[in-house]
Amino acid sequence: MKKSLSILLCAALFGAFPPLAVGIDFDLNVRLGSRGAEPIIVSEPPLFLESATLDLQVAVGTPHDMFHLSGRYFIFKDKGWLVAPGYGGPWTAIRHDRLPPGLAKRNYREIIVLRDLEYERYQRGRHRGKTFRPSKVAHGKGNGHGKKKRK
Repeated sequence: MKKSLSILLCAALFGAFPPLAVGIDFDLNVRLGSRGAEPIIVSEPPLFLESATLDLQVAVGTPHDMFHLSGRYFIFKDKGWLVAPGYGGPWTAIRHDRLPPGLAKRNYREIIVLRDLEYERYQRGRHRGKTFRPSKVAHGKGNGHGKKKRK
């Protein structure tokens, strides 16, 4: 019984019975080396809540833990901090000792707990601080300087 079941399975896998193999797909991917960091894409300007507890602005409704402080944007990702001049990037790594005091003085988990409390207050209409939404950034290619016209 086992032998005939094995033969039937092999025949189906190797195309002896094409009607039985309809919809079967086989895919194999092999990747060697580092995958690299996933890009951070924020397509819409996030809403930031001013947090008196944290002395910074916390983003809500984004897939990233984003913060705004001292005119710069910060994200905690893959056990490290990233900084950018705008919410759309470009993102670069920043050492912990280079973070502004509002981020450096607390550990990441504490910041997230306080951010979540602020968001709960906002949802219930009890947020007393200001809100901030940056203007929309046009996303394009390159560094923003454009091509110089040749004569």
